Amino acid sequence: MKSIQLSIEELIFAFYSEGLYEQGISLKEVYFPDMKDAELKLILECASRSLMAKNMVEEKDNLYKLKNEIVDFIHIINHAESTVKASRFILESETEDSLSYHRKGDSFYLHRLLYEQQVHQISKVSEKELFNTINSYFDGNYDNEESKVLFSIKIEEFEELLGNLSQNIESQTATKEELLENHFYDEFLIDLKSRNCKMDSILYMEYDKENMPDLMDVCFIIPGKDRTWFVSRGPENDYIFQNWNQRPLKDILFKNQSISV
Repeated sequence: MKSIQLSIEELIFAFYSEGLYEQGISLKEVYFPDMKDAELKLILECASRSLMAKNMVEEKDNLYKLKNEIVDFIHIINHAESTVKASRFILESETEDSLSYHRKGDSFYLHRLLYEQQVHQISKVSEKELFNTINSYFDGNYDNEESKVLFSIKIEEFEELLGNLSQNIESQTATKEELLENHFYDEFLIDLKSRNCKMDSILYMEYDKENMPDLMDVCFIIPGKDRTWFVSRGPENDYIFQNWNQRPLKDILFKNQSISV
């Protein structure tokens, strides 16, 4: 099986079935904070029957347990070696959307929330499938050439720039003066303002021994009129601005890994 879809109730049951009670309780508190124990028992019973209809559970010692081929899909949500979260801002509806992938060893699992976050879709994918999914997710103007650096800005100056633009304040930082003659910088400002400073993003996280996430890297994607901007961290406490390109995208998606995409 390469893909599963679980409702919130089914996912809570799956966590309980695998002894991941803390995760099940946390999910229950998010979606059903006022639910009593008797009500929880009822939805777990209903979820078990629903999963039985999907041929995803079997009876063992008078209990319904997940089938072996389903177990990895549940455990990867709870304990991965690394996670990449891609988020985008949809201008038309002024809403945010996201998808994630989790890695453990050589295995990759794509994780989406569907139907107003009521259904979890988890799919085992290849490196190529994963790359193509993330690439098409942002639907950028793709540059097939090796992307050169168009300009760079110190991290603190970029943060100040974002703050000023979001408040309609003209930036007076040294960065602005230094880049006045760089037409790429002016083009970027126009594109950023047109999106009300809303940027898409990719976060790369790894997990410590206590299974707590550590943010290791971040990049931003800004769809523009003539190009899609790819903004990544540089070596000098700065952000590097490039065209949306295969190379920097692979660098953050498959950080510290040998890939064959």
